[in-house]
Amino acid sequence: MLAQSTLKGKAITSVIGSQSLLNPEGHRAKKAPLGDLLLTALIDAFSILVIFLLMSFSSTGEILFIPKGTELPKAANTTLIERFPVVKVDDGKLYLEDKLIEGRDLTAGLLELRKSWQEMHPGEEYAGTLTVQADRRVKYEVLNQVVVAASQAGFADMKFAAAMKQ
Repeated sequence: MLAQSTLKGKAITSVIGSQSLLNPEGHRAKKAPLGDLLLTALIDAFSILVIFLLMSFSSTGEILFIPKGTELPKAANTTLIERFPVVKVDDGKLYLEDKLIEGRDLTAGLLELRKSWQEMHPGEEYAGTLTVQADRRVKYEVLNQVVVAASQAGFADMKFAAAMKQ
């Protein structure tokens, strides 16, 4: 009988016995203290998050990624740019579609871009438009190199990225 009472006492005080819904002693079960979530505060937080995401969403998409420290030239007459191949001049280096390229290889790279576009769009006329992104302090010789390479590759229309004058 001693073994039964010892076993019975251990079963009630054990982890399994305290978590059981059945209470053989008839005592009231203790409720575990759970933190109640305030539903109103949670809805407010989600509403603020949704409004922030809607306000920061750009439906036109990011076409140009302007690095820190780059100052675009200002222009009074601007339009929204469309997606065309981008040549970026940054710290004297040339980038064609975010890939570093040497000045002497720019014409070949632009011709390759044009060829791949024509393979992907058979039967369509090639627009021949190029976007040039450069700091306003870039020397003329570097920009002239880009303009000459683009004209040799058949890009007749060049659009320069500029900030709107306020």
